[in-house]
Amino acid sequence: MNEPKRTPKERALQFVAALRCARNDRGKLAALRRGLSPATIMDAWPVVAGLGGDIGQPVFVVIAALYASHPRETGTGNFGETCRRIAQGDGKEIADSFSRRFRRLLSCTDAEDVMGQLRSWVQLAASKGVGVNYESLFADLWNWPWYADEIKVKWAGAFWQSGATAEPQPVIVASV
Repeated sequence: MNEPKRTPKERALQFVAALRCARNDRGKLAALRRGLSPATIMDAWPVVAGLGGDIGQPVFVVIAALYASHPRETGTGNFGETCRRIAQGDGKEIADSFSRRFRRLLSCTDAEDVMGQLRSWVQLAASKGVGVNYESLFADLWNWPWYADEIKVKWAGAFWQSGATAEPQPVIVASV
């Protein structure tokens, strides 16, 4: 019997919920972290499959590995917002080094390249105590092949707080 089609958001909700259930199993988390390396990725496959993930879709393995590396979550924002919180630290301006690093993330042309960049960002999030919205990240990575440009714009808007994501600024009208 065919499984009903699920949206990326539904897939994300279900899979991240399964990851949360495995959060206290150190053995599973260790196996999932091995999913970040091409040499040991096959160690993560049985655990990902056991959690309801499709090992034929790299997004399941990558999200599982990143979650196992840093299970601290946030339920709001997209990955651009996470990167901004990492870059700003204690309310400071965004350093040029983070801005360059973020532009490198946005310059990725395919989902595989993006997934390769995410490891260092999640490690930075862990070191700074910043949570990641894994459900949003899953959905964005799932949709990357079709909507990469839109996702990049959404992440960039959150990182640099442009448009609707920025705090409203007072309008100054010059008198003539």
